[in-house]
Amino acid sequence: MRITKSLMLTALFALVLGTASANTSPEEKTARKEIKTWIQKAKIFSEIKEDMTVHVTFTVNDKNEIIVTSTDQEKLDKTIKSTLNYKKLESTDIQINKTYTLPVILKKY
Repeated sequence: MRITKSLMLTALFALVLGTASANTSPEEKTARKEIKTWIQKAKIFSEIKEDMTVHVTFTVNDKNEIIVTSTDQEKLDKTIKSTLNYKKLESTDIQINKTYTLPVILKKY
């Protein structure tokens, strides 16, 4: 009887531990992933001559759209703004009307 209880308790513990560590949303979208996808699809890489980091400063409006306020690379400013401005985010992991600065690493192929 003791062995049966011990085995059942062990099985229950393994079941609880397994479900607690399971990833319930493997395709969860974050704002960072969405922005990365849009930048990768843009033709920004043809404009760069070497690897660089661009700091993009942006806010998100009440419609969950990105508004790029500035970048630290003047030659890429227009391209990044046209790529990201007014793109609607699907993720909700970002606060409305808060200013964010995202470092974007661009690598020349």
